[in-house]
Amino acid sequence: MKISTTHKRFADHLDDQIALEYPARFLGPNWKNVLNFWIYLDTLSGEEFRLIFDRYWALDEDARVSAINNAHKAAEATIDIHYTYTTRGAALTLAPAYASLELIGSHKLESLNFLPLFLNQ
Repeated sequence: MKISTTHKRFADHLDDQIALEYPARFLGPNWKNVLNFWIYLDTLSGEEFRLIFDRYWALDEDARVSAINNAHKAAEATIDIHYTYTTRGAALTLAPAYASLELIGSHKLESLNFLPLFLNQ
């Protein structure tokens, strides 16, 4: 299995390298989607990240806050809250962090708001 930079940071933050070998224990039923997204993050250039961050900050503030709350609730309903905050920290920045949380809890969400920011680079 290919290990992304974010996945490595996730395991390091947990201080539990078993998260590298058994990610489903930590990331829930959508772990493959999360790991694929984290691998994708490693391919993005600085310019692509700037575009994503511009899209993130262009979201309506109330909609953004609501989407953040929904992503947290869905992730926390799926995995241990400690792993939710570790995921957010491992992703380092806002848009990738909240997209990761959306993926973790995607089966509990009506729509994804942050993951689409990464489409059509």
